[in-house]
Amino acid sequence: MKLPRKVLLIEDDILLRERWENLLRDEGYYVIAVWNRSLALNCLEKEEIDIMLIEEEVLSENSFELLAFARQRFPDMVVVVTGREENPSRVRELLAKGVYEYLAPPFTPSRILSVIRRADDHLTLLEENKDLRRKFTHRFSFAGITGVSEKMQRIFNLILQVSQVKRPVLLVGEQGTGKEMVARAIHRYAFGEEKPFVRILCGATLQGLFQGDILRIEEGTLYFEDVHLLALPFQAELLEFLEEHRFGRRGGNVRIIASSEIPLEERVAQGAFRNDLYYFLSVIKIEIPPLRERKEDIPFLVDQFLRDIAEETGRGPVRIDREALKILIEYDWPGNVVELKNTLEGMVILSQSDVLTPEDIPEHIRRGNLLREGVIGIRLGTPLKEVEKLLIRETLKAHRFNKTRTAQALGISLRTLYRKIEEYHLDEETPQKT
Repeated sequence: MKLPRKVLLIEDDILLRERWENLLRDEGYYVIAVWNRSLALNCLEKEEIDIMLIEEEVLSENSFELLAFARQRFPDMVVVVTGREENPSRVRELLAKGVYEYLAPPFTPSRILSVIRRADDHLTLLEENKDLRRKFTHRFSFAGITGVSEKMQRIFNLILQVSQVKRPVLLVGEQGTGKEMVARAIHRYAFGEEKPFVRILCGATLQGLFQGDILRIEEGTLYFEDVHLLALPFQAELLEFLEEHRFGRRGGNVRIIASSEIPLEERVAQGAFRNDLYYFLSVIKIEIPPLRERKEDIPFLVDQFLRDIAEETGRGPVRIDREALKILIEYDWPGNVVELKNTLEGMVILSQSDVLTPEDIPEHIRRGNLLREGVIGIRLGTPLKEVEKLLIRETLKAHRFNKTRTAQALGISLRTLYRKIEEYHLDEETPQKT
């Protein structure tokens, strides 16, 4: 499997930037699109870039500071420059500074793709000639988050954008999707590593928290995890605290990020969450996709996790065979990325071989694939109520008793699901986690 090249696109024209970004992504490249020199420098500091496609005016700012920095960080990176006109002396100057190619209008899709493909081939040849073994993870990760899917690349671009503005951010996603990693990535791009990242568990007892010193930071990020679990009395305290930070004397340079496992609109409709707090927190909302909606990321995640696990356990290299990987890709992973990592860790520890096979995969995952295909035995003549009860019970089991996902799978409202659970006494066999 050829790993996608990571392309840093710097273009201030939003129409051109979006057009080229979509063009390169459709071609299979991993694209980070930004619009100014500051953001480009930020990316070059934190990510490993293969190809940089940059407009001439941005490149030449501050005596080619960006180019010098890029060359220092990545000597083999390919730099392609776009300009307004092809001045021969100017082109020679840029080529002398290490630019791979200069591209003047017209910027047709075929010309853009042609020059990027040549840059890709140039890197491949360079790697073969130098026998370079580039670090696997850097090719498809961003701020430590693994993902080559279009959905995750969109998330990565959003991280870049929201890190530049001081507005509350609400991260919504199922358990195990990596909301905290996204929050830490936003913090990293906003402040670097030197400023504090304060994590507050909203499901815990928060008595006196908003009067204490822990939140009195002048610069950094306050991350309110699982804000949907925050009790109503504390919601009022949180709203007062946030309004004081935004409008009062303690504004400072503090970023507010909150996360929720369920859409907060549901909690507002149930009267369990204040609507004014919801509107405050959701100025910018980012929905983190579940793993089942980005299955093309699973092979890369599996490879990365196996490397990490082998290093942590002191074992030698461990790989997975094709059939076992196919089973993992087909599974819906209700626990998302966290479940995948924990499953692989158990497989590695229990396996006696350096190659994981289908026999190493837990039985409930193999059984889960069958259930996902709708294999439920029901005899003809079974009363409809019994069919309904069985369907709800098995769907709950398939989604690890996550009621929000179960209601979505059944096409009913959460309120209706709760009523059916009570009617069929399924709450007696359902764990008390929603």
